Amino acid sequence: MKKPILRSAALAVLAATCAATFAAPAFAGSIKSEAESLMPAAQRLADPYRRGVAEAYLEIAGRQDSQVLVSNVYNDAAKRALANARYLIDGSGQRQPMFRAKNWPTRDNWVQAIRAIEATNARASASSCKGESAGRLLALTDEVWKEQDETHGTRWVHGWESIERAKKLSEQVDDELNRCAPPPVDVPTAVEKPVALSTDALFDFDSATLTPNGKAALDTLASKLRQARAIDAVAVTGYTDRFGSVEHNRDLSSRRAQSVADALRERGVNAARFDVRGAGSVAPVATCPGPKTSAVIACLAPNRRVEVRVSALVAQPAAAQRQGPQPEQPQPQQP
Repeated sequence: MKKPILRSAALAVLAATCAATFAAPAFAGSIKSEAESLMPAAQRLADPYRRGVAEAYLEIAGRQDSQVLVSNVYNDAAKRALANARYLIDGSGQRQPMFRAKNWPTRDNWVQAIRAIEATNARASASSCKGESAGRLLALTDEVWKEQDETHGTRWVHGWESIERAKKLSEQVDDELNRCAPPPVDVPTAVEKPVALSTDALFDFDSATLTPNGKAALDTLASKLRQARAIDAVAVTGYTDRFGSVEHNRDLSSRRAQSVADALRERGVNAARFDVRGAGSVAPVATCPGPKTSAVIACLAPNRRVEVRVSALVAQPAAAQRQGPQPEQPQPQQP
């Protein structure tokens, strides 16, 4: 009779242990808990758009940390989202996309939904009325592309939940932009195409130190940028070709982008903010299959680049903003 009693006691202890385990706070010391601790700092950010991006990245970090991922590539999704939030909050992290490439889904309704989301992002980016919701949408769109890239070329497909979440928010952002009257002040107008600088011309092999020719090229670029009446933002993004490890390429492209940004600052390019990031080998502009030969390396040269995109403030008269373009009036001649 003692054995059943002992067995029952052991089972009771095991049940109590399991209950205590599940009752304890989940993910203690995890990225999710770090994200929760950073949320008050994100909520104190003065700029509503920046605040929205930071808050959404913290939520994404917690969500991704709570998911069981089978992808070796995207096991760091939560860490990336947390780093993006830290960058926005205090500049201590490194901001980078959560995805490697924008791989479109095969389902038409998914594609149409993503296109609508991206259209809202573009509209918000060009608007002086963008607020916290628009910022949140920007981060949620990053998660959408991460989900699509994660399952690209595989039999298992997921990501509709993230698309649906962003699509619902994009409708809210569109409504807010429709109801917002922009203030009668100068508004930022983004340069449509970035300036692409060849890293082969700026740096020596595997180096982030500008060569004399690289410094001369940035002298010319800075001279052109200084002609803008005022600069709202300068985005500097570094890219590499596909050879080398993912970690090495991201690090090298980041250091090169930082060198270009620092050089532009030194040359008098004054912007409200610089957004510097290393994208590694993502978004190639040239596709050159084959092993690492001199011919393939030369073919991939356009991928080794640093792109500089500028948003400059352009004078926008108040009356023109309220009423649209007006007929040109003759100007009185000066004596």
